[in-house]
Amino acid sequence: MGFFDDEAREIYDGKDIHELNDIFTKNEEIAEKLRKLVPKAHQKIINENKDHDGDEEEVAINRAGNIRFKTDIVDIKSFQQLSDVMKKSVQENKNVKAVGSFAAFSEVTETNGYLLKPVTNSYVAKTDLQLLNEETISQAKKDDIVYYDVKWGTRIFEILPALKKDNRAFFNVGGWTGQDIVGVNATSTHGSGITLPPLCSLIVSVSMVVPGDKLYKVEPTNGITDPSKFSQKFPNITLIQDDKTFNAAVVTIGSLGVTYEVTVWTIPLYNIIERREEATWTNVKSILKQKPYSTNPYLKFRNTEIWISPYTDYALITLRDLATNEDVKNYSKPEAKELFQEFIALPVVQEVSKVLSITVGGALYLLLLLFPAITPVVNEEALRSQYHKDPVADSYDLIYNPFGPGFVNDFKVISVEFSFSMKDDNHILATEAILKTLKELQHKHNLCIHGPASMRFSAASSQYLSMGNGSSDETRAYLEMIILVYDVWIDHYKRVFDSLTETALKYNARCHWGQYFSPKLDHKYLMNAYGAQNVQSFIEQIMKFDPNGIMSNSLLKKLGLTPDGKVTDFGIWETIGEKFKDGLNEFTKVLTNL
Repeated sequence: MGFFDDEAREIYDGKDIHELNDIFTKNEEIAEKLRKLVPKAHQKIINENKDHDGDEEEVAINRAGNIRFKTDIVDIKSFQQLSDVMKKSVQENKNVKAVGSFAAFSEVTETNGYLLKPVTNSYVAKTDLQLLNEETISQAKKDDIVYYDVKWGTRIFEILPALKKDNRAFFNVGGWTGQDIVGVNATSTHGSGITLPPLCSLIVSVSMVVPGDKLYKVEPTNGITDPSKFSQKFPNITLIQDDKTFNAAVVTIGSLGVTYEVTVWTIPLYNIIERREEATWTNVKSILKQKPYSTNPYLKFRNTEIWISPYTDYALITLRDLATNEDVKNYSKPEAKELFQEFIALPVVQEVSKVLSITVGGALYLLLLLFPAITPVVNEEALRSQYHKDPVADSYDLIYNPFGPGFVNDFKVISVEFSFSMKDDNHILATEAILKTLKELQHKHNLCIHGPASMRFSAASSQYLSMGNGSSDETRAYLEMIILVYDVWIDHYKRVFDSLTETALKYNARCHWGQYFSPKLDHKYLMNAYGAQNVQSFIEQIMKFDPNGIMSNSLLKKLGLTPDGKVTDFGIWETIGEKFKDGLNEFTKVLTNL
């Protein structure tokens, strides 16, 4: 790569970040050379790797900072305000998108129209039993299920303690709890467990307002709501109980309307026991092939995660099952250790952070770029730091997500995730190919991911555009990877993730809607990944709820997820057209005020 190779080698030419740190702390001459090198390296990154597609006047910025766009931001403080905006959107023919935690790394939330953000307090309350049908009430008592209504904008870390007070729980939780209940499912997030469906299966009823201010409550054919009771209390809301409609109403990628409330089902609060095993990927992949999965040494557990060191053969296996009261009594509680925690305090990392006034995550990124040979060791040591010899046991929420919503605060990251069919060990072949691509990128270009390639599993989902969509007996494997964000204008992560996407597509991957979504993904990808029938069924629902395409944006148009199903090939005209539309809107405002 030629990234100050000679100057960097004069400082350190080994493979161990701890050795680099020792040299830095004990040799002032070396330390001074590094202090002089890092500002030059910083400027070189800015000059040579800047993403020049951005517009610095953009006003909407996602959590990571990699998504920025001009839009009219509307802070929604009441349902009436939301209703008014949705009515006005049709009158003005102005596009709409809604965000919750605004955590998505993809363009799924982009719009040049209204961007709606909830600012009201979180809301979690038991569902009114008087609106449920008798069969639902009877079955819920039998299965010990309790339903809750949760409003848009309420984040998972706010829901879990509210449920816990009632001794209730979700059947599964993902790896980060900072997302809101609508967004986490609209983009097809999942937990792990080969018998457990993705998190969208938590939702049994969807309340949404669509362009033009029409209100709908959408449920499966055998929905929980009593139609007669509901229509008497809410005559202005149309209740739809139909599987075909519901299968597009949870994983919506924001294309139908604005979901303002969902109903979720819960089970009694439970504890989890977690074991971790150190292994090699060479051995792990042979074990993962063993069938049936119900007796597989790894996959038979309630939750299984495989964390693979991308540049060495090390792997860390996480196995979780329901815990007994004795387990909780006999075993320790989990100790939260951030993935790169041991590197934060290293003087060399702290000094680079101080010299450049950047985060410790950014400092670590720069050191990995200057001294690429240390990356394999850093990744493997970070992974080894998560190992615990003895089992741990605690409440499910503290085992699944011991870090809480602040896990990524010290290290700003962007991630990519792929979903693969497990038929004929396709997921193993895909993982092997991705690991090979990662090693090639490191060897040829010194481009790396930071942390493990994390493999998870799920049962099938009926949602048309869920990463886990499939028949009831199908299972899916997922592979997620992260890259530290040095500066939001730097596009190193794009070069790595685009290459990984190209490899993954050879194994018919589905890409997470809310994580990095390569610009190479188009209508052809959509049809290959989800099938013509699913795509057409989804488009039929767009036509039903948003015939004017108010909820559409450039990404949906490129994919052909529009009312008429037409595909727009933007290319260079995308930028020109969007800027022209912005200018036209401003001109219209001027004329209106004359």
